[in-house]
Amino acid sequence: MTSVRLPKLLARLLLILLAAIVLIIVLLAALPTLLKPALNRWLPDLLADAAAPGSSVVVQIDTFSWQRFQLTKLQLPLADGSLIQLTDFDLRYRPSQLLQGRLKTLSIAELHVSLPDESARKVAAVAAQNAGNAAREQLHQLLEIPQFSQWLQLPLEQVSIDHIVLQHPAAVAELSASLTPQQWRIHGSAQLDNLPLPWQIELQLQRSGDWLLLVSEQSQLLLQQYGHIEQDADNTRLTLDQRLDFAALSERLPQLSGLPLPLNRMQLNAGLQLPNSAYLPQDLSINLSAGFDTRRQQLADNMHWQSGSWHLTLNKENPAADWQWQLQSNNQQLQFTDLLPAAGGDQLFTLSSSQQFSGYCNAKLSSCEAEGQLKNLLHGKKSEQLLASLNLTPALNWQQGSALSLVLPLALDISAKDPALPLQSLHSQGELIALLDASGDWQLSSIPGISNRLQLTEPEGWQLPMLEFQLLPTLYINGNLHSTNNNTNSSGSLHSDPLRMTIKPWHIQHGADSFLQLQTSEFSCQPAPGSSLLVALQSVFSGQCDISLQLAKSRWQGWPVPDLSAKGPIKLLYSLQDDQQNGKPQQQLNGELQLSGAANQLHLRMQLQHDLLQQRGSMQWHLDDLALNWDKLNLPEMTALTKLEFLNGALAGQGWIDWQQTANTWQIKPDLMLRSDNISAVYDNSIGLEQWNALIALRRPFSGDYLLDAQISGKSLNPGIELKDILARSQTRIPADFSYALAEIYEMHTDVLGGRVHTPLIRFDTRKDINAFGIELEHIQLAQIAALEAKAEVQATGTLDGVLPIVLTKEGPQIPGGSLFARDPGGVIRYQNATSAALQQSDQTVGLAMQLLQNFNYDKLQSNIQYQPDGALNLGLQFQGKNPDFFGGQATHLNVNLEYNLLDLLESLRVTQDVISRLEEKYQ
Repeated sequence: MTSVRLPKLLARLLLILLAAIVLIIVLLAALPTLLKPALNRWLPDLLADAAAPGSSVVVQIDTFSWQRFQLTKLQLPLADGSLIQLTDFDLRYRPSQLLQGRLKTLSIAELHVSLPDESARKVAAVAAQNAGNAAREQLHQLLEIPQFSQWLQLPLEQVSIDHIVLQHPAAVAELSASLTPQQWRIHGSAQLDNLPLPWQIELQLQRSGDWLLLVSEQSQLLLQQYGHIEQDADNTRLTLDQRLDFAALSERLPQLSGLPLPLNRMQLNAGLQLPNSAYLPQDLSINLSAGFDTRRQQLADNMHWQSGSWHLTLNKENPAADWQWQLQSNNQQLQFTDLLPAAGGDQLFTLSSSQQFSGYCNAKLSSCEAEGQLKNLLHGKKSEQLLASLNLTPALNWQQGSALSLVLPLALDISAKDPALPLQSLHSQGELIALLDASGDWQLSSIPGISNRLQLTEPEGWQLPMLEFQLLPTLYINGNLHSTNNNTNSSGSLHSDPLRMTIKPWHIQHGADSFLQLQTSEFSCQPAPGSSLLVALQSVFSGQCDISLQLAKSRWQGWPVPDLSAKGPIKLLYSLQDDQQNGKPQQQLNGELQLSGAANQLHLRMQLQHDLLQQRGSMQWHLDDLALNWDKLNLPEMTALTKLEFLNGALAGQGWIDWQQTANTWQIKPDLMLRSDNISAVYDNSIGLEQWNALIALRRPFSGDYLLDAQISGKSLNPGIELKDILARSQTRIPADFSYALAEIYEMHTDVLGGRVHTPLIRFDTRKDINAFGIELEHIQLAQIAALEAKAEVQATGTLDGVLPIVLTKEGPQIPGGSLFARDPGGVIRYQNATSAALQQSDQTVGLAMQLLQNFNYDKLQSNIQYQPDGALNLGLQFQGKNPDFFGGQATHLNVNLEYNLLDLLESLRVTQDVISRLEEKYQ
């Protein structure tokens, strides 16, 4: 019984196990088919959550089996706005290959990728950063190069994409791809949005090691690159041949049209060898040659590029050898026309340049040295006329862990024979030293500076010796390229010692009576502490410049020029971008200058503000009390030149000047005041002035005419007849074009000869050849007139009044006809001395007149006056009265005509009264 049941139980178990295996096989065979609905349902949501939450993802799986996965459509939006679309994705495989990690074939009917502009920029930036990081990480690390046969291996036997569309706002590429272990090939076309024709692209990589890259536009070849890879058990070798048509590319790509030089073609040939187990860069061997040439092209209105080429070589013979490189240029020519418009004529200048650089680095690129020679020659219209030459011989040294140093000796020679040019020759020589370390700290120095010898073109009649000056004698600038300025949020903090230019003494001559002697002078500028280097170059620069100009006593057209010294700071704020506070760029100039000189007697302070953008500004100035004494001012020659000898007095002033440029015209608005106090002087050794004061103001109300208001007063003016207590007030109107002046003296009076002279309104117009006015005389004492000639022994009493018309002509002042009248009741004239007695005996008629004048009591007196510019004075005297001691006191009419030269008379009076000597002694 037991032996019978056991075989039946075993058979049942085997049957159940067989049924389970069959069921499992059936379930496995049907699993992809069972999963396909679930994947079509749940996969879109999973992809949307991973790529762009909330987006609409489309997934359509048509076939899913153990031999094939077919995706009819896939539409996948990304968070950055990109869109990936697949059509007819067909992946074929075998179960046995899946276990080995391999697939059979992959074919895609269409792959469409849309990239927005911002996303494309980010992708490019990330790709570049990743490539740079990968290159840095690989340096000095062991690099294992696999066998070339593995380079083209894929986990599939074949990949084919019939249509690839890469869409970007600036370009659309339509490509096809075919990848097999024997060949990789990508080909198609790309259409840029600003080009009418598409570019054809062909990229191939063969199992034989050959590769090819071609970019063309129809029959125009733009880029061509051939290469070959060889490999043996120890080394991998690569050869490269590349040609690039810059001229054709620049016609099609606006970005290349901005290159500083019109490049034409580039040709590059290179051979590289690297051990299959190598350390970069020391184990790399290279032999590279590259050439660039240019084409003729107009760079600017007056600048034409003619020719030029460069050749670069880079060699490293073996892993232990140094890197050797050389860059050499040939036949570079740049032509300029109308470079100096002021010179006129048909100008043509040719700049010929050549550069040669060579250097080496050790195998590990841990230290490098280089040197170069740059030659620049400027020729005139005739090629043999050399105008200028500039030679630079830079030397560079760098070691890992220390600073990069650049030594730049320079030599500049300019020689111009054209008198229309502003200079004849310039010789400059110096050296600049630059350092940069790995942390970003940099410095630029030139302790000896740059020595310059400048010969300016001498205008006719001038003698200009060589001007010598030192540029940047103590140059030292330093900063850090990576530091951050908290104020400007920009990198590149800049610190600098003052940048100086020192001018050596310079003497210029014009004829025999004009020369200027410039003493040692200096200009220095210093950027504001902490200024940003990058900002200084791009947006904002602020700094302070100091001026120190020294002029020794000189002479100009026979007039002495006092010694002068100008010193002071000038602050500059220059911004190209909008200011963060007021939203506008700023370009401002502010200065504070102090001018002193004239044996340290002159002290003038000035403050200057100017807005370069608004083209407006202002200046305030103040002149301290200046003692008016030619000897104290170290200007004794001025006494003879001006005929004015100052004995006492001072000059001071202050004011404000505004200016604004409107419609290419400068509008000047002054508000100035000049004051003189207690001036005593002698003019032409003939006129004495004592205690004169003046107040002069210049203004321009409402930007109209200029108004010059003046008030002048003096204690005494003595040309021989003393004028006392003088006062004059006037206003002069001058139009903006300074074409004329109209002066109105609305008050003027003085005391003379015991009376007073005053004038009504006087108008003087420079547009008229003749100006006339009248003066009124009151209470003139006849006794003081008689006292002028004390030796004449004439006694007279009486008071005179009258009016004198004054006519001002080009020849001088004149009085065509004026009259003086004696006031009632008249007066007495007594003339009795030895001279009158002699005249009385000489002639009977004269004798009668002399007897009458011995005691003449007049009741009427009139004097007609005429005066000419040459000094001729005619007095027609008419007396009516009597002598009680003559003819019984009978009434008598007496007419006397006198002719004088007033200038001679005044001179005689000055000598007689010793006017000048007494005034000079008073102020000794």
